[in-house]
Amino acid sequence: MSSLEYTAPVFLPEGCPQYTACMNLRIASWNVRGMPRPADQLRLLAEQQADVVLLQDVGPTAARAVTESHLWSHVFDTWSLRAAATAARRGGCLIATTDDWAPAPLVADGSPLAPRLVAATFTRSGATLTLASCYAPTNTGQGRKERHACFTSLANWLRTVRSPLVLGMDANGPRIDHPDIDQSGWWTPEEALVLGGEAQTADALRLWYADHPAELTRRRRYYPDGPLADSYHRGRKGKFVRCRYDSIRVSPDINVTHVHYLYDKAIQAGSDHALVVAEVTLP
Repeated sequence: MSSLEYTAPVFLPEGCPQYTACMNLRIASWNVRGMPRPADQLRLLAEQQADVVLLQDVGPTAARAVTESHLWSHVFDTWSLRAAATAARRGGCLIATTDDWAPAPLVADGSPLAPRLVAATFTRSGATLTLASCYAPTNTGQGRKERHACFTSLANWLRTVRSPLVLGMDANGPRIDHPDIDQSGWWTPEEALVLGGEAQTADALRLWYADHPAELTRRRRYYPDGPLADSYHRGRKGKFVRCRYDSIRVSPDINVTHVHYLYDKAIQAGSDHALVVAEVTLP
């Protein structure tokens, strides 16, 4: 097994068709690092044929590139929803979807989440789904001071969401992504409110591993202390630590049928984070 590319095989529930527009969704989440190479990065995203794209570390130029690509019908981002944030070059979030779902943006202005969270509620044929993209502060510089409030506010907001939820997130953590979540390490205690075992949402990859314990045993053979997949390498070149800072998280009523971490291809396309793709079945 490659240490840099991980693909979980597709297992669909018995009796479930390969793909239905109403029940099954393909989600892509990615920190695009400001999208320095939009053509390459959009090409990689297009190859995933995702119904929903959740991007982090997006600037106005990247948001414009996504909109002008016409790959998705609806695009919401930090810059279009919050005019006061347009002075920054990057660091925002974006949601893009196909035309199957009618969107209603949710804005978190006035909270520590305002520049770091984009969320919207989507409705189709009586079914409602909340989508969110979040870019957590780093554990260095000014970000270290902001992480406490950001994770506390995000946990509080997640408790208010009543519809099924899918959250794409670059959490810039955990410090240790241990196979036993109770042994994971955090940069700040508040991270556990969103990423820990008692969080409001569940990690799609951990859910998949719970259904496929043989695959978890195989991963632990190579990485007994984690991470469960590579999504980011922190540290200096030649001396780095493998991390899983990026994840797709879902509410407990959503079933995960497939998870894929594309590290090598994402790096080659211009990011420094893996592209995470998951297939989910809505309740």
